[in-house]
Amino acid sequence: MDNLLMLLLAVVFFVGIVLLIYITVSSRKRSKLDQTYFREQWQKIEQLQNQGGTGWQLAVLEADKLLDQALKAAGYPGQTMGDRLKDAQRAFRDTDAVWQAHKLRNRLAHESDVRLNAIVVSRALRQFKAGLKDLRAL
Repeated sequence: MDNLLMLLLAVVFFVGIVLLIYITVSSRKRSKLDQTYFREQWQKIEQLQNQGGTGWQLAVLEADKLLDQALKAAGYPGQTMGDRLKDAQRAFRDTDAVWQAHKLRNRLAHESDVRLNAIVVSRALRQFKAGLKDLRAL
């Protein structure tokens, strides 16, 4: 009986160690993003935003692309950005805001009558930036 108990404790201990190693490796994978790269890209997006007009549209499209790059680099799986956003929901403080920004990007990419203004663009870029910060890309 004592041998069985010792064996059971050894198995539980071993499984616990394996789980701890897995969690440690996964969290490191998701926190090692090249922040210099993402900051440089974000500065370019802000320059586009300052141009107004077509610069606004390009800023939103590029911000969405940058967030997707961060999701991929952080190890979130999926064939589409939508898949990766679903998988990363717990990483964002405000998932709905990130989704709103992504939906604006989709409208810009697929609809011809989308009208942008400084307020809409600023809000979307704040939402993208918050998502990038949550992923520790910025």
